[in-house]
Amino acid sequence: MSTTPNTADVGVDQFSAHTMSPNRALEVFDEARSRCPVAHSEEHGGFHLMLAHSAVRTAAADHRRFSSEPQVLRPVLPRAPLAALEMDPPRHGDWRALFDLAVTPHVVKVMEPLVRVDVQRQIGTFVTNGTADLVAELAEVVPAEAICRLVGIDGDLIPEVRDRAIAMFAALGDPAEFGARIGAFAEIALKEIHERQENPRDDYLTYLTTARVDGKPLDDDGYMSVLTGFLGAGHHTTTSGISSLIYEVFSRPDVRDRLIADPDLVPVAVEEALRLRPPFFGFFRRATLDSTVAGVDIPAGADVYLGWAAANRDPAVFECPAEFRLDRGRNRHLAFGAGLHTCPGAPLARMELRVCLEELLSRLPDLELESASPDYVFTGGDYAHISKLTARFTPVGATS
Repeated sequence: MSTTPNTADVGVDQFSAHTMSPNRALEVFDEARSRCPVAHSEEHGGFHLMLAHSAVRTAAADHRRFSSEPQVLRPVLPRAPLAALEMDPPRHGDWRALFDLAVTPHVVKVMEPLVRVDVQRQIGTFVTNGTADLVAELAEVVPAEAICRLVGIDGDLIPEVRDRAIAMFAALGDPAEFGARIGAFAEIALKEIHERQENPRDDYLTYLTTARVDGKPLDDDGYMSVLTGFLGAGHHTTTSGISSLIYEVFSRPDVRDRLIADPDLVPVAVEEALRLRPPFFGFFRRATLDSTVAGVDIPAGADVYLGWAAANRDPAVFECPAEFRLDRGRNRHLAFGAGLHTCPGAPLARMELRVCLEELLSRLPDLELESASPDYVFTGGDYAHISKLTARFTPVGATS
């Protein structure tokens, strides 16, 4: 029987997204992984920390031994589970279908030109200024418009929906504040649902009013579970992905110039940015059976952290894992998770990231970032994002 090394035992900090920065967390992962594929942290009452790519994939693929219920974030809060994400089979299936129906390959294809127009318009709001905060003025705006269009929320409501969703997810670690903010989000979300019940339209919100799970219609808690998942996965994480992509590319002028010369490499850049800076550093599972992963014994009932960010920098899988490389071959990163709970919106997110980068490279080819070390923070638990990206560029279309 093996003993799980504690992160402190191997000479590194106790890991918690609530007590350290993302950059320090990445250092902790690297230091601990070099000594053990599965470590242990005493934070949040204690949990096993899966660091090796193989260990994370093994656990993510086995929902019978590693359950997503009751919640994938810590601390566990008094809230309804996020639809599909925090559910195991057979319950998972009907809820997951609600998301899969909304984000089909056809939907993503139809949405791409609309997203491109959104990106072009948004760049147009600052292109004459010579400077912009690309998080506030692009990365936060484009995904909100895309996800609201996807579900059927009218354009004039998008800023309010976006702001309430951002506030809600920022409070994930504070039970009292989260309750207040989810109430504010529910007010506007359920108003839209109830309006569709009275006046159906040809949109996803109307579909939800007729959907069935286990043969029963959704109630308000069910609607909120789905819409919270959409706004979290469809907006919050994509904002992080766009911000990280912009940073990884435009902080490296040689990479920027190579992508301008060879736009076919843009999808490679997207995958590298997702690998290096996944929006969520990991999710929790709960062991349902005594198990052994990577030679480490994990007792039933133990909390297990699937470290997406740690797995993405495993040198056993990725050569020179800390480097941003456009010549990387098959990129087996886990930014969108793995197994049954792989993100259903991954194709939509990839498209949004790609379009944002294509348009920035095309319209602002000399764009440079003001800071080489922007604020990179955890918000609401394990959600990591760059909070501000001030950029400089030659103004386009300005008149003297």
